Amino acid sequence: MGDIFMVSKRILLELSMLSMIVLTLLEIILLTSNSPSIFRVVYIIAPILTVPIVLAVAWKRSFAIVIMVIGLLCILGSMILLPHMLSIGSIGEDKFYVISFRSFLLGVAMVAISMIMVYRPELLYARNRPREDDDAAEDSIKVWDGSSVSSRRMVNGTLLIPLRNLLDDREIMLLSVYRYILVIIDGVTYLVSPDDYVPSSSTVVRKSGMFIGVRKAL
Repeated sequence: MGDIFMVSKRILLELSMLSMIVLTLLEIILLTSNSPSIFRVVYIIAPILTVPIVLAVAWKRSFAIVIMVIGLLCILGSMILLPHMLSIGSIGEDKFYVISFRSFLLGVAMVAISMIMVYRPELLYARNRPREDDDAAEDSIKVWDGSSVSSRRMVNGTLLIPLRNLLDDREIMLLSVYRYILVIIDGVTYLVSPDDYVPSSSTVVRKSGMFIGVRKAL
């Protein structure tokens, strides 16, 4: 069953890419021809070509759907609404070419981003952001209970300091979007809240010069 699902996703992706190619060719034709008959053909074909694109993203049920829908509206607006406005004289040819081209490019970019979010989300991750497959690792790491020690200044003879004191200015600016920071305390790795206190001997786990943490859910 899983293999069939993977094949179906691949087919949808290939069909959506083919649809985008055809839509691009139609947009070029629209911008190089001012024929009402061509406009009518595009009015019929363009909405049909968006169906594979919608299906290629809709199965994921994520925020990518919203981005994809806005992108398709931009594309259809450049291919249907703007030519109609040109045909009834509501917009001049100069403005039509510029607005239609920009609207189409914006739509293509948004559709591309939605596809990346569904099929290659790792391309959009920050270098220190945990991926979905890191969830199991996160569950296996203990959460530091800072509330039990914050009222004391010393723990096992070690001075307690705010976690922020172990970070540089650039890292402190990013703290507001993180739920936990990975910190080694007395040889044990903990998930520590940005507002917690930790022993001064603690070490923040870093990768490529940046702390590793768990972002807050959006």
